[in-house]
Amino acid sequence: MRELLSFLFLFSFLVQITSIQSHELPFADSHAPISIMADHMHKKKEFMFSYRFVNMNMSKSFNGTKSINTDEIMTSSNGASNNLGTYMNAPVKMSMEKHMVGMMYAPTNYLTLMVMSNYQVKEMKQKRMPMSGGAFFDVSSEGLGDLNLIQLYRLKDSKKIKLHLGYQLSLPIGSIDERDSTPSSENVRLGYRMQNGTGTFDNALILNSLINLNKIKIGGQLFYKKHLGSVNDNKYKYGDFFNINLWTSYRWLNFMSQSFKINYTKENEMIGVDDEMNARMSPAMDAGNFGLQKLSLGIGFNLVNHFNKLQNHRVAFEITKPVYKNVSGIQMIEDFKLIFGWQYGF
Repeated sequence: MRELLSFLFLFSFLVQITSIQSHELPFADSHAPISIMADHMHKKKEFMFSYRFVNMNMSKSFNGTKSINTDEIMTSSNGASNNLGTYMNAPVKMSMEKHMVGMMYAPTNYLTLMVMSNYQVKEMKQKRMPMSGGAFFDVSSEGLGDLNLIQLYRLKDSKKIKLHLGYQLSLPIGSIDERDSTPSSENVRLGYRMQNGTGTFDNALILNSLINLNKIKIGGQLFYKKHLGSVNDNKYKYGDFFNINLWTSYRWLNFMSQSFKINYTKENEMIGVDDEMNARMSPAMDAGNFGLQKLSLGIGFNLVNHFNKLQNHRVAFEITKPVYKNVSGIQMIEDFKLIFGWQYGF
């Protein structure tokens, strides 16, 4: 908690020492839904600061497209012992809170630079197999995630159409050695999804488009991330990640808009295995339980302040929910995701 408070204090200090009052009054729909990053560019010498709070809860596990309960999980074959053994524990629920801060600066009208950092808090409840008593136990982790450095290049900027290309480099700041105590062992390394980072340098390409139809906006973003190198220090790396967002918004008032979003996500299977994670213990520790396709729907609201006090401060809210999921192995998928954001440009 002390690290989180220091993280947020430093961010608020940077905002205070750099901010000045802007003379322009942007419309509420000049930005995409708050869950979409790197969606817009800035004019020369403009700054923007942002904060996002993400809350995600998972209460179900899936095998392929079907949900699977804890008893079924503990009779399923694991990735060890030639898939002849079964899991000793089963995840019951998991939650994640993420605090994301970002800064954008445009040195020219055709280039916008962006840096994003995040702080994560994760908790997971698991159930032991009946032979071990069937009791529940909790594990948790928290800390800084990987740092993202982004460059956005303007390709087209007309009244009706905007188009830009982005490149993102992720630096492996987040820990891949988060530990906690379980009924079976003290100070055990937690499962892959409970870690804060990837442990690898990652490249990502972004293509963003926007069609302006006055009060109606139509936007799209393609995002492709590839984890570089062979494997991380713990001998694994995540699979390639592909993301498509299609969204539309309607501006009810100059300071208020509403958005609808369709999101498609594809993640490839993991490469390698962390030798310290025992795949017999839980699906969360089994490297074979990676790879998915998911389709989600989202609805959001954007508000921007046009009054003199706190002018141009923007707040946004979005809720997303998966409507289709197809996973490799056994994985937990979020019930829903809530995103709250604040942005201030000048």
